Amino acid sequence: MLRNPSRRTALGVALSLGKTVAQVTAQFAPVPALAPVVEAICVIMKLCQNVTQNRWVSVVCMPQNAACQLCDRCHRLGLALYQKAVAKENIAAAIVTVTDCFVQVENRMRQWTALNTVQAFLKQAEIAKDIEYCHNMLSDSLTAFELTSHVEIHDWQTQLKLDNEQDHRELVDFLTNIENAQTLTNNALEVQTSEIRQLMTMMQHLMGENIRAADRAHNGLSSNLYELQFKSHQLLPDFHLRRGEVVRIGQFPISGTSAMDIYEGLYLQREKVAIKVVRAINADEQSLRRFKRECEIWKELWKRDQGNHVLPFYGFCQEDGPFPYMVSPWMPNGTALNYVKQTDATIDYLRLVKGVALGIQVLHSMSPPVVHGDIKASNIVVDTFGSPLIADFGLSRIVEEVTGIPFSQSRGVSDSYRWFAPEVCIGQGVLSLSSDVYAYGMTVLELFTHLQPYNDIKHTTEVVIRSASGEQPSRPTSPRVLERGLNDELWALLGRCWVKQPSQRPTIQDVLEMFPQ
Repeated sequence: MLRNPSRRTALGVALSLGKTVAQVTAQFAPVPALAPVVEAICVIMKLCQNVTQNRWVSVVCMPQNAACQLCDRCHRLGLALYQKAVAKENIAAAIVTVTDCFVQVENRMRQWTALNTVQAFLKQAEIAKDIEYCHNMLSDSLTAFELTSHVEIHDWQTQLKLDNEQDHRELVDFLTNIENAQTLTNNALEVQTSEIRQLMTMMQHLMGENIRAADRAHNGLSSNLYELQFKSHQLLPDFHLRRGEVVRIGQFPISGTSAMDIYEGLYLQREKVAIKVVRAINADEQSLRRFKRECEIWKELWKRDQGNHVLPFYGFCQEDGPFPYMVSPWMPNGTALNYVKQTDATIDYLRLVKGVALGIQVLHSMSPPVVHGDIKASNIVVDTFGSPLIADFGLSRIVEEVTGIPFSQSRGVSDSYRWFAPEVCIGQGVLSLSSDVYAYGMTVLELFTHLQPYNDIKHTTEVVIRSASGEQPSRPTSPRVLERGLNDELWALLGRCWVKQPSQRPTIQDVLEMFPQ
């Protein structure tokens, strides 16, 4: 791995140019005046040993190759002074200047070795700049005392570039190693949240560097990043998934709606996810800007909810086909409508619809409030514990801004008109908190009946006309629906949700107060 044997340590012994501390001391012994220089060189050697012996574990995590080159160059500068002293030249001033230079190198090295593992990972670039600064100090000393011809056997800048590249490869190799995941994660969880985010940013960036290879490096980085994300309960720093964070499983969608196709995917090589290709908009700069703005809302929502009531978004991608897609965790129970149809006999329907209301409450209590815009059973998924999670929030805002037309008039949402409030279907189609409450009422009806709202009306156009006139859905009379819990009190609540005048509808908080605690 290392090109110069002098850059290795053997049996815990500090080496420089192939010599131990004792050998270096003996090497300069004939010139006692060089004692301060020799002492500084030996300290630098020992600090460099900390870099090489404890690298990636314990306390330090620094650029090994570049640090060793710096140590060797200090040694060579000392040898240049030694040669001048043997030649009986006056080196008193040079000793003072060089010793001062070495002490500055020593102080900077001490700062590096004081960093914990995660901090050292994060400060790789800063440390590299520090090392280059130290080299420049050495060059100034060499020039001032005309030592360059004796010391600069090769171009240190070229060598430093090679060393930095090697250190970078070794950094990637460490972060790639699956066996290091547990140690790295445990170290990261002991530091501040901001440092964990920075470490995740570094790993995600390195994935981009290795994406073309699609080899062990990329796969290892993916897996270790997932481990860190999962245990720190955080989402990726960059929601724009363009570094191979997610890949599709299969060539064809497994389901979908008129607005999107849904594929299976694999996230960071570890977790099955749903890839939702949004056919309502095209992948371009305008949609990219809108997705990025939406990311801030997704992050804040995750901080507040942690996936308890609202389905998390892992990110989006614009570079995998003509349409952008959104990525979220895979829910094996599927949508709420599929869930109630498959497990009808064991479901607590009141608990289910209360859970939906709790998810809407999370959105509506954000600052500013988040309007979902398209609440219905197909946009609600059910987790492994049977709890509902609101999905696809934010999509209505993205579609409206990118296309420049109201969400209700965009392509692919015609099958949502049965859930839309009357004001959403008229003119510019105003989406609001109260239109979400209206759609919630329709969703409750859908879940209790296992049928779409206004099921007795065949044509959607007629539904829009009737709802605009204030006509509400007919009350179900099926004994099975009544057994599920659609009693008089709940039916009265749904009627309030469907009031034509938006201001007269209850808030989602009002709705929740109707359920038993």
